[in-house]
Amino acid sequence: MGQSPVWSPSEGLLWWVDPKRAKLHRYNPKTTNARRYDLPLKASVITLSQGELLMAGDLELGFFDPSTEEYTRLITLEGEPEGNKINCGGVAPDNSFWFATMDGDEADAKSAWYRLAPDRAIEPLNAPRVIIPSSVCFSPDGQTFYTCDVTEQEIMAFDHEDTRTLSNRRVFATTSAGAGYPDGSAIDEEGCLWNAEWDGSRLVRYRPDGAVDRIVKLPTSRPTGCCFGGKDLKTLYVTTARTGLTAWQMDAQPFAGSLFALQVETPGLAGREWSGH
Repeated sequence: MGQSPVWSPSEGLLWWVDPKRAKLHRYNPKTTNARRYDLPLKASVITLSQGELLMAGDLELGFFDPSTEEYTRLITLEGEPEGNKINCGGVAPDNSFWFATMDGDEADAKSAWYRLAPDRAIEPLNAPRVIIPSSVCFSPDGQTFYTCDVTEQEIMAFDHEDTRTLSNRRVFATTSAGAGYPDGSAIDEEGCLWNAEWDGSRLVRYRPDGAVDRIVKLPTSRPTGCCFGGKDLKTLYVTTARTGLTAWQMDAQPFAGSLFALQVETPGLAGREWSGH
C-alpha cells in the first residue's frame, strides 16, 4: 500500500511509505534505483525536516534518519479513542505540520485534527469528525485548506484565516457520481487540485472552482496519493495500492501497488518542510 509520496528537491529523490508493511521506500529517477527501509512503526504519512523525515503513524510522530536508519520518537498522542490511528498529514503555509487521526476499523467518525508547531507544541484544529480523513493541501495563496471525507466521497474546502482557525466548510467536489473515493491530493501553480481516486482507477484535476479539468485513467484501481517532483516540478508521481484486491483483481491489475509518473504541463507547488526539530 504505497502512500504519502514526498519529493526531496535537494536530493532529487522520491520518498513514500507502505503502512501495511511498515516500510519506507526511496526512488531515484536519475538512476531508476529503488531502496526499501524497515520502520519501527506503521508510518502512514511523511514529510521532510532538515535532512530527516518526520513521520507519523499508529499514534506517534518521530524522526527517521535515512543515513543511519535510526528512528527517534518525538511525541505520542494522548486521549485518542481506542483503535484510532494517524492516517494523513502535511505541512501548512506557516511550516507547521497538520495531521489527522481516524478509526482503525473504518466504522465510526472518530477523527481528530492536530497542528504540530515548530516548537513541538500540539494543538487541536476545528475540523469536523469523519470516518476516513485524507489529504492536506492548501491553495497557492494559503487561504484555502483542502481535505477529503473519503467515506462521503467529498473533497472539502475551508477558509484558512490564520495558523489555527478553519471556517466556511463547504463541498469543493464530489466523486459520488462514480465508483471512486477521493484520497491523496496535490496542488499545482494554477491552484488546481489533483486527486487520486481510490477504486476509481484515475486521477482527476479540479479547477479552483471545483470543476473537473482533466481525467487521467490508470491501469490499477486504487491510486492513493500524488505529489509533484523533478527539477521543474512537472512530474506527477502517483502511489497505488494492492491491499484488499482479490486474486482475480490482482491478475487483472499486475501493476497494482506500483509507483507511476505522469508528465504534466503546469508545475506543482514547491513542497514545504516542517521547520521544527
